Amino acid sequence: MIKGIAKIRGLGVYENYTKPAGTQEFGVKNLIYGWNYSGKTTLSRLFAQIESKASNPDLSGCSFTIETDGEPITEANFTQSNLIVRVFNSDFIRDNLNFTGQSFRPILLLGRESEEAQRKLDHCEDLSKRTQEKVKAFAKEAGDLESRFSAAKTTAAAKIKKTLGLVATYTATHLGNDIATISILEDSQLLTEDKLRDDLKLVLTPDSERPGTVERLDASPSIDPLHNEASAVLAATPSLTSTIKYLADNPPIEKWVETGLSLHSEKDKCEFCGGDLSKHRLAELQAHFSEDLADHKRRVEQLHSMVKAAKVSIHLPKEVELNPQFRGKFREITASLPKAIEAFNRAVDTLAADVQRKIDAPFQAQTPTAPAEDLASAIIDTVKDINQVIDDNNQLASNFAEAKRDAIKRAKFHYVQEFIDEQEKVTRKAKVEGLKAKQERLNRFAAIVDLEADKLRAIISQSQLGREEINKRLASMLGSEAVQIKVVHDGGQERFQLVRRNGRPAKNLSDGEKTAIAFSYFLTKLKELKPEQFKDTIVYIDDPISSLDANHIFQVTASIRDLFFWQEKDDGPWVTTCKQVFISTHNFEFFHLLREVKPDGPRQARLFLIKRIGSQSSTFGNMPNSLSKYASEYHFLFEVIHNFHNAPNKADHEILMLLPNAVRRFVELYTYSRLPGVFKETVDQRAEVLFGKEKAKRILKVFHYFSHANSIDRLAGNNELIFDVEHAVSDLFSAIEGNDPLHLKALVQAVSN
Repeated sequence: MIKGIAKIRGLGVYENYTKPAGTQEFGVKNLIYGWNYSGKTTLSRLFAQIESKASNPDLSGCSFTIETDGEPITEANFTQSNLIVRVFNSDFIRDNLNFTGQSFRPILLLGRESEEAQRKLDHCEDLSKRTQEKVKAFAKEAGDLESRFSAAKTTAAAKIKKTLGLVATYTATHLGNDIATISILEDSQLLTEDKLRDDLKLVLTPDSERPGTVERLDASPSIDPLHNEASAVLAATPSLTSTIKYLADNPPIEKWVETGLSLHSEKDKCEFCGGDLSKHRLAELQAHFSEDLADHKRRVEQLHSMVKAAKVSIHLPKEVELNPQFRGKFREITASLPKAIEAFNRAVDTLAADVQRKIDAPFQAQTPTAPAEDLASAIIDTVKDINQVIDDNNQLASNFAEAKRDAIKRAKFHYVQEFIDEQEKVTRKAKVEGLKAKQERLNRFAAIVDLEADKLRAIISQSQLGREEINKRLASMLGSEAVQIKVVHDGGQERFQLVRRNGRPAKNLSDGEKTAIAFSYFLTKLKELKPEQFKDTIVYIDDPISSLDANHIFQVTASIRDLFFWQEKDDGPWVTTCKQVFISTHNFEFFHLLREVKPDGPRQARLFLIKRIGSQSSTFGNMPNSLSKYASEYHFLFEVIHNFHNAPNKADHEILMLLPNAVRRFVELYTYSRLPGVFKETVDQRAEVLFGKEKAKRILKVFHYFSHANSIDRLAGNNELIFDVEHAVSDLFSAIEGNDPLHLKALVQAVSN
């Protein structure tokens, strides 16, 4: 049993590692948490060298001391170690699997050869053969129906071509395409008798007889505004100071005097009676007929002219000028137009007569007769409907070729729909579908038989049994229709090959698929060990959940629990099926799930942390309380920041190596907890809302620069920037204290206990 790692020299990031004082011994279950590039995979390679008992060129020149319950293992004696070790890491994947579609070494599990298994296999193969023969018989019957259907399509296509006078080729293939198109449409394509007749007329109309265009009607009758103006004008009377009452009361005499007044402007004798005409009398008459009265009369006469001009006269096109398909509708709409025009013009005549009475008696107030409602709208609406018919006719005339194509399509689809309906009457489709359903049932049965045959072959073949085991795990992790393992023969030997559901070699696998396949392969390969060997095996698993989503992380955890831990009785203690288990990960969710897997007692389960303390240095030690006590890395992140904030020497690389990623991740979690729910916002946008733009930029800018693996050397070589880092952390503390003092107090208390 491995108890600890005393020292490592010259191995990657373990440049000069010595086990820190107080580091606990390894237990039977050991969980190692560390961020990317902290040294987890490098540590797994040290274990893999003990497994292979052969020097790894990548580890040449290093020295190490691994403490066990016996003699320590070092670089000098590891080849003589009697420990059984199995390691899963990126090197294992590279050396054992092939993701390019080629074959790779199989997992050989012990089968149970027997005459009974062979007898059952023979029966399955015979049953599969008879099933396939029955499938072929059903396929032939369905094929005969399809042949008759094909002949019917040929006949129907020829009939459609002839009926529509199609010049272009129209064969059974074209009909089949149209059937497929119509089958996805919701409505039947059958046309009414009238519509089909109209479309056929258009289809068979030669281009030389294409219809002409008709002029639109222009009518905008209006009487209500004229009536409103007449109401005001007819009600008005001239207000004149020199009005002669007799003339005002006798309009005919007034008009006669007005006409003769212009003949006496320079006369002193009356032209009618020859009597004397005094200048005083002439002045009185001229005062009566003032300019105001003249203006009033002109306004009334202008209104009279406007009213008479409002009469409507519409010249309709001849019905024969329209395309035949529009004539019926044209006739129906225009039937009511003459009466509407007559009613409107009567109202105009009435209003004109009312205005004429005002002309005849300007000093008498008049009230015009109110017109009936909607006289103008009745004409306007009818003209609008007529124009729509004219527009439709003109549209057809202007786009005759396109309209004819549309008519051909509608008529063609009508006849195709008739063909479909006729075929449904003879239940051809139902018969074919019934035969195909029988074939599918038999194929499913054959698949079950073949699966049973594969199971029987697995009993006989060690490779087949290994394939079956790994496929179960893949189905659990990726689903039953995902990538599977197939046994192939390569160079006279059985080999494994990754295949898709269609049986073709699986290529271009996703990272998640590669991870699931590799880990399933590793777990299954452990079964090559005999049970007594597995009990003495030390297993090291390095990050088995790379690129897997949360659901698959649960499945990987369940697989680890089922294989490595068990409980003899319901209320009994949990034990480890192998000697020791080491699992390292950068995923805190996975780390937390593994913590809950039994056994989880302090004597059996140990928690460790790997972290960078320099550009070429990492350390391996006990898990900090902030990670071991809580189910979230949030407290650990804060502890890293808090330690730096309170450190007297802020240039200490052990603190600085963790700081950039810790601050950036902490701010991301803190701001999201305060401002959840807006998916598109970034950590910078949330920080600006909480801290203000200037302070948020000061806090995050320097950590964005350093929070990447390739920036570790930048941090180690830019001591002049540490001052900026110190101020950024100080700004972060002051921002949280200002916004959320209780939260900050609780965090400080949590990492201080």
